Amino acid sequence: MIDVTQAKDARIHNFLLGGHDHYESDRDAARRLVDLAPNTPQLARINREFLARAVHYLTTQCGINQFLDHGCGLPTRDNVHQIARRSGTEARVVYIDNDPVVLAHARMMLDDDRTLILNADLLDFSTILTRSEQAGMLDGTSPVAVLFTSVLHCIPDARNPWRHVTELMNQLPSGSVLVLSHLAGENYELNEEVSELMRELTGQQWAKIRSFAEVGRFFHGLEPIGGPIGDVARWRPGTGLSLQPADRTWNVYGGVARKR
Repeated sequence: MIDVTQAKDARIHNFLLGGHDHYESDRDAARRLVDLAPNTPQLARINREFLARAVHYLTTQCGINQFLDHGCGLPTRDNVHQIARRSGTEARVVYIDNDPVVLAHARMMLDDDRTLILNADLLDFSTILTRSEQAGMLDGTSPVAVLFTSVLHCIPDARNPWRHVTELMNQLPSGSVLVLSHLAGENYELNEEVSELMRELTGQQWAKIRSFAEVGRFFHGLEPIGGPIGDVARWRPGTGLSLQPADRTWNVYGGVARKR
């Protein structure tokens, strides 16, 4: 039984992107978030456009055709497999989430033999890799693109997401790529105010906005490609969508980096 009175991060994000799969609790949470951080809808669009540019770049410029999309959220416009296939590749995509609403929607919509939806914890990379290989969706000898776009804010420091991301990348072959974005800012008090609101609204299914340095740690030992680690709106910009200086209390920080 799904508790529709409890807001969920994936449904809030879907609402901010103009999607249709959300409830009043999610809409109310999004409105309260926008009251506190008015640029939130724009940040959601910036993040989604970065994801699209990154997948297009990896398929057309780097020859990557297998993706692990962690915390994929509700299916919306331009999902990873759709972006990849518009680039002319028959990419294999594994979507990973453990939200029952996300899983139910994804299973109805992702029905071809080159996509797979896994019910798994985002940081359980051993299970994710094993089940992906068993399903024939992952060739462990070829480079893999690992996606964590706007999802690690749900993982608290106590679980050490940096260690898990590093260990996952260590399991993959040379040439594999990390695509990661994270809401970030340098004002600790404001970061914590928004983080506390989101923890309250989502029943503690949120962790924190991190600093730029904290997000940068996820890329330790990897080689940035396509552009530097930083504001993702400036990573191979396509539409010019970015925040004005007065709105830059937070931005979506991250990039694309390759395992040597």
